[in-house]
Amino acid sequence: MKSSDFDLLYSFLHLIGIFLFKILFYMEVEGKENIPKRGPFVLASNHLSFLDPPVLGVASSRKLYFLARRTLFKNRLFSLIIRRLGAIPIEREGLPVTLRKALNILKEGKGIVIFPEGRRSKDGKLKEGKPGVGFLAVKGRCPVVPVLISGTEKALPVGAKFIKPAKIKVKIGKPLFFNSGDYFACAEKVIESIRKLR
Repeated sequence: MKSSDFDLLYSFLHLIGIFLFKILFYMEVEGKENIPKRGPFVLASNHLSFLDPPVLGVASSRKLYFLARRTLFKNRLFSLIIRRLGAIPIEREGLPVTLRKALNILKEGKGIVIFPEGRRSKDGKLKEGKPGVGFLAVKGRCPVVPVLISGTEKALPVGAKFIKPAKIKVKIGKPLFFNSGDYFACAEKVIESIRKLR
């Protein structure tokens, strides 16, 4: 499959996703204009459900790349599809190797999704941010776009096996810029910006 096919596949599934998510989840997106029209950026979102990555993919006007658990790549066919759609396996060697992969994507002028909390929130509350988002923002010399998702925890709660209809909202905030600084402090500012979108 050529790179042009990749773009075609992503665009096709993006259109289908918009249609399905509006029907199933009455999905609303606010602030889409805050996503940079060109150049690298980090989309930093709260994390409530396994539905969050496709929700962000549908909400974004640009192609996104995602860091994903290596276990999702066990099935060859599924692995091929999600790799084509921009999923990047979290390496066994550890987070530093994975972050460097993400940094290379930013250097190519692309957008990448990161969940600053590191894992799904079981109670819906925002947790402390990890320094990885600060590392990518500073080293990648790119803006961080804060995003707040709500409703996915009802559509597909932690531990649930089946999706059910629920209202999903996505609020996209204004880009944040970090030219330098402590990575933990950057992460804290990103989390606070996400919190303010409520």
